[in-house]
Amino acid sequence: MEDSGHDRAARILELAKELGSLQFGEFTLTSGQTSSYYFDDRLLSLHPKGLHEIANAFLPLIAETPAAAVGGPTIAADPIVGAITLLSEQKGTPLRGFLVRSEAKAHGMGKQVEGPVEPGMDVAIIDGSLSTGGSMFAAIDAAEAMGCKVVRVLSILDRRQGGSEKLRARGYNYATLLEATADGDVRVATA
Repeated sequence: MEDSGHDRAARILELAKELGSLQFGEFTLTSGQTSSYYFDDRLLSLHPKGLHEIANAFLPLIAETPAAAVGGPTIAADPIVGAITLLSEQKGTPLRGFLVRSEAKAHGMGKQVEGPVEPGMDVAIIDGSLSTGGSMFAAIDAAEAMGCKVVRVLSILDRRQGGSEKLRARGYNYATLLEATADGDVRVATA
């Protein structure tokens, strides 16, 4: 019997705590905002159990859409994209993977989007966490600039700092596994 998305997200939350991926204290985020907790998605996505759970949680959410490829901002999305593409092949629903650089390379082919993705493809964009949405929107914009249609946007954690609201306001199909409350409690997402 397949696990429910809620069960998988609950296991991801427990693993995040076990692995030290979710820590509490006073932290400054990339967005410049401060937070009473820190979520280091790399400690989770670079651990075999964590990556297994993330890929198995994200793949069904992508399969609900016509996406033919999955990608995201390089570094945070790298292991997750690799795991999802491998899992999709094993399940007989192959997805291509791609990574988005913060800016186009100044050498070689000068690409910002790396991987076998082509203009006109429906794609999913993933990231480890979402706060104001800066890195997520950069990846979305790069994929759209090359002619792809973003049909799904996913994160492991929604910090609830405005990014998810902006995504939905722009019409993106967004979902998350975990969410933070205003008082800094991290829990399985309710929607």
